[in-house]
Amino acid sequence: MGSSANFGCSAGCGSIPVNGAPAMLSVIVQNGTSIRLQGMTNILLDASKAYLVEYNADFTTASSDHIIATELRLNGKLIPGSQSFSFPTTIPFGQNTPTANATGGAIFNTPSSPNPSILQLIGFSPVEASGSNFSGVNVRVTEIDNFASAGVTRNNAAIFSYGYENVGPVSPVPFLAAKVTNGSGITFSASNRTVIELAPNATYFASYSFIESPLMANLSVLVQLTLNGIPLDQSLSVAPSLADGVSRSGGAGSAVFNTGPGSNKLQLMNMNVQEIKFVSANINIIQIG
Repeated sequence: MGSSANFGCSAGCGSIPVNGAPAMLSVIVQNGTSIRLQGMTNILLDASKAYLVEYNADFTTASSDHIIATELRLNGKLIPGSQSFSFPTTIPFGQNTPTANATGGAIFNTPSSPNPSILQLIGFSPVEASGSNFSGVNVRVTEIDNFASAGVTRNNAAIFSYGYENVGPVSPVPFLAAKVTNGSGITFSASNRTVIELAPNATYFASYSFIESPLMANLSVLVQLTLNGIPLDQSLSVAPSLADGVSRSGGAGSAVFNTGPGSNKLQLMNMNVQEIKFVSANINIIQIG
């Protein structure tokens, strides 16, 4: 791998208006030169490279039960698959301010122009939640091997899905398209929307996030990766139950795993015995060995 960096903020990380605003950051760790911070909101990235970005953000709101949205933007445009929603804000025990958090990420290629590209983490507040703020932010950026190089991590992909999809009990979540596919070790076809094909006898890192509407009150939603139909136990994510069946919740998970000989099929599964409406689902995959 090439450059890597960790940017963060632990307090006073910027207000969040309805029309969105970037999180304020400072440098925690910086290795190499292709990733750097400009001012307090712009992460500069070199042209024609592949990057993995993961983020988590904490929020405060003036009152409870508000959801904050986040997304990554590259040169002012949304990076598909990077959006996330917080759970409704609640007041933790021993505190007096409603809080929540969100987690997301994406794999993407920077264009040849402009050089450098500008990456920002943007937060959006609902109209009724004035007084919302970033209270803590952590953004991790890694340059994956240049997608023209021969390194194993050049095999990477970002696959996403939007739109309301009802997914049956213990059934795979369908995806729409692969926004990024570098190398040959990861294959996705829109003709088989629930399956991601992986190379044999290799090691992968996969991270995913999802937003769902449970269609039933007080139902926790379980989502997990499976490889050739076998659950990857370390990847299980549980979205907390909601008081109604129409509000949105979500979660995220990840796993490092080895593939075996022959065909290897990765799927993101609704592990509930009930049908779940998925609003979005995103998965980022890197071959690491």
